[in-house]
Amino acid sequence: MKAFPILLSALLLAACGKSEAPAEPAQNAAEAAPKPAFKVKYIDNNAIAGLDLGQSSEGKTNDGKKQISYPINGLSEQNVIQLIGNHPNDLEVISGKCMETGDKGEPLGWTENGKCHALFAKLVGNIAEDGGKLTSYLLSHAALQPYQAGKSGYAAVQNGRYILELDSEGMFYFRRRHYWPSGCRP
Repeated sequence: MKAFPILLSALLLAACGKSEAPAEPAQNAAEAAPKPAFKVKYIDNNAIAGLDLGQSSEGKTNDGKKQISYPINGLSEQNVIQLIGNHPNDLEVISGKCMETGDKGEPLGWTENGKCHALFAKLVGNIAEDGGKLTSYLLSHAALQPYQAGKSGYAAVQNGRYILELDSEGMFYFRRRHYWPSGCRP
C-alpha cells in the first residue's frame, strides 16, 4: 500500500499544477501567395527594360507565333529570355530560363544577388508594384533560394489577368492567364 500515497500525490500535483495556455492553432505550412499588383496593362518589351541581355534573334514558335530571343549576358547559351506573340505591344508571354552553374556544370540555383536573381528581380520590378515581395516569395517556394538540388519546386502569383510562374529548373513565365506557351499546355 506504499504506492497509494505516491499515486495520490501525483494526482494532487496534476490537479493543482500550473495550467498551460491552450495550444496555438497550427500555422499553415504553406504560406499564402501574395496577391500581385501588376502595373502593366499589356505585356511588351518594357518588361525587359534594363535587363542584362545580349543581341536578339527572331524566330517562330512551333505554332507559328513570332518569338524574339535574348541571351542572358555572362551565362551559358541555354540561359535566355523570349518574347512570344505576333503583336509587339500586346505579347502573349515572356518566358525565360536562367540557371547559374558551378565549375563542373552542376546547377547552383539562384544565389542571392547573383546573375539570375538580379535579372528576375528586375523583371518583376518592371511588371509589378510589389516586386521585392513577389521575388522573395517565388524564389523560396520554387526551391531556388536556398537551392535544393534534386528537389522540384514551383511557385506562381496571379491576379485576374496575368500570372507569373517560376520553377526549380529556373524556368519562368509572365503570361496572360489563359495563354500556354507552345508545348506547355497540360
